[in-house]
Amino acid sequence: MKKKQLSIIENLIWNSAGSFTYLICQWLLTWIIVVHSKDLGNAGNLALAISITNIFFNLACFNIRPYLVSDLKQCYRSEQYSAFRLFTCLASLILCLIYTCMFGYTMDQIICVMLYMVFKLGEAWVDLLHGFEQRKMRMDIGGISLFIRGILSVLSFMAGVRFSGSVNTGIIFMTVCTWSFIFLYDMPQARKFEKIAPVFTKETIKRMLIEFLPLTIGGVLSSLGPSLPRQFLEAEQGSKVLGIYSTVATPAVFVQVAATYVFNPVLTEFASLYQRGEKRRFLKLLFKISFFLLAVSGASLVGGAVLGQWGLTFLYGKRIGAHADLFLPVIIFTCLNAMSWFLWSILIIFRELKALLVINVIGVIVCILIMFPLISKYGMQGVNDTLILYTCVLLVLMAVLVGRDIKCKFDR
Repeated sequence: MKKKQLSIIENLIWNSAGSFTYLICQWLLTWIIVVHSKDLGNAGNLALAISITNIFFNLACFNIRPYLVSDLKQCYRSEQYSAFRLFTCLASLILCLIYTCMFGYTMDQIICVMLYMVFKLGEAWVDLLHGFEQRKMRMDIGGISLFIRGILSVLSFMAGVRFSGSVNTGIIFMTVCTWSFIFLYDMPQARKFEKIAPVFTKETIKRMLIEFLPLTIGGVLSSLGPSLPRQFLEAEQGSKVLGIYSTVATPAVFVQVAATYVFNPVLTEFASLYQRGEKRRFLKLLFKISFFLLAVSGASLVGGAVLGQWGLTFLYGKRIGAHADLFLPVIIFTCLNAMSWFLWSILIIFRELKALLVINVIGVIVCILIMFPLISKYGMQGVNDTLILYTCVLLVLMAVLVGRDIKCKFDR
């Protein structure tokens, strides 16, 4: 395989193609359950598993991908990153089990959550490998992996569900297939660029824990914020209602994730411009990405307003289409959240790890304070109201900090 670097545009295309395919395939998991099951409780269990594991997936990743791809001076060796990722994956699996047992979920729900968590750990491990390749400007490898793993996940999940009628069996089939592909493709490819065999030392693990802990806690809180209203909705009104809400919300996630496909490939460029002190080019790129996010948001809102009810009815049937009033507020939240992800990444490049922790603590406090009255009064629509207000708080605080850092860090 050639080792030359790809251009930003080439990386963007490969990353977008693979990521879109993977995202569509993950959405199809929910579609399979909704369409082929008369009981929306099955969709609710899967939605609950996705919601909970998102929290611990962030813990497994320790949110170091932006730090890794901007670590151009290689403060840590690749073997150290690998060892640290394995350590955090094991810790997240244990904590996820403790968390699910604490909240009185049924045994079937606990099994579903834990099986899906094992699947998500595959994503966490391969995310590190793709970070190594991104630093070498070779996101084509990750794009191919995402494309094939996405297809494998849908086919294996559908086979498992049809074989047994069980969501849990579908997750088992999917996990075995995707992990096998990671071992057979992703790991050999990553070895061509970095040494990925983990080297465990107590001192290094401790040092990385201390350095990344504010970033990680902030990342867990950033997942906890959007997850808490959904979990409260399930506790208040049951898994069927959560299944309805999550089904309506799933298509809107395309907007949020699509935005990351654009700015993720340029994070290394942002880091390079920052290290060289090229403020004008940094600002130019910042404005370009911000404008693109605003354009995507505007187009998504128009599309959601015009096609929302028809699209939901077409995809899921009338029982979901009847809740189309939820769709536009969900799009508003996902657009705001995409912008907050972008500013989050910029602040990591500026190494504002402790400040991000403080911002996310404030955000979660706001979320908790407003979600109980809003969801109790407005139900599913209250989840939307909570998420929009919560994300606006994060955006304002992050934007102020980014503006201050651009002024101070470049002009020092």
